[in-house]
Amino acid sequence: MYPVVVRTLREAGVVCSVITSQYPGHITEVSGELAGRGNETVIACGGDGTVNEVINGIAGTRTALGIVPLGTGNDFAVNMGISKDINLACAIIKERRIKKIDLVKVNDDRFFGGTGCVGFDAEVAAFASRRRKEKSNPFLLHVMGGLLKFVSYKPKTVELRFDGQRYFGDIMLVAFGNIRSYARGMVITPRAVSDDALLDICVVRPMPKWKVLTIFPSVYKGAHVNNKEVTLHRSRAVYVQSVGSMDLYADGDFMATTPFRLEVTPKHLNVIVGPKGSNLSS
Repeated sequence: MYPVVVRTLREAGVVCSVITSQYPGHITEVSGELAGRGNETVIACGGDGTVNEVINGIAGTRTALGIVPLGTGNDFAVNMGISKDINLACAIIKERRIKKIDLVKVNDDRFFGGTGCVGFDAEVAAFASRRRKEKSNPFLLHVMGGLLKFVSYKPKTVELRFDGQRYFGDIMLVAFGNIRSYARGMVITPRAVSDDALLDICVVRPMPKWKVLTIFPSVYKGAHVNNKEVTLHRSRAVYVQSVGSMDLYADGDFMATTPFRLEVTPKHLNVIVGPKGSNLSS
């Protein structure tokens, strides 16, 4: 697939060279080096995890992120209006329509540009991540993890502090969205805008399993927020701790363990976007 992408980019008049990831974090290192040399664009060819590695390399620099979505979910690319069609994605890179978007800083350590979560969805992501070396289909791993966790998952107790408010109680999951969707189009934070300097927080409290099955399809339209077990909040920052250790997964990868702090860093990333980006204020 990568030779096709390179050929298509070059045919579109984009001068580029290829660097292949050798180990976790390698793309972040290389992206940082490229940004330090003044390269105007680093193109992520892959899914949300690859995009996140590039983000952590070029955040806060003048270098722009380009994306050719080749992953399983590609939610960040979709929210930026980037087509999954290789030819169209390459044409968008050639057009070089740049927007500055926010990033979410995790404990002054790492950034994510999409969506983070703790609870049920994080445990599903952890299940799939542990089995990547089996070379199974990533989508099937998430489906399998979802089914297994659906049967065995027990609510967790968390405390959230934001804007002088406090939430303490049991949750099924909490999602932190800089964009609207994750996990292949689940619109978990339907009001999120990636350049408004605010983080959208979706708290899903425990509910009977039969109700989970009933409302699950509505997540793909963002209509789950109409249920009494779901509340939405917005804040510049949030502090999260829990009774028992909980992992934060963001853009499909492990980010931190409770307690942790998330804070929006406004307009901290240059992104090449499509003409119909659904997650931008203007």
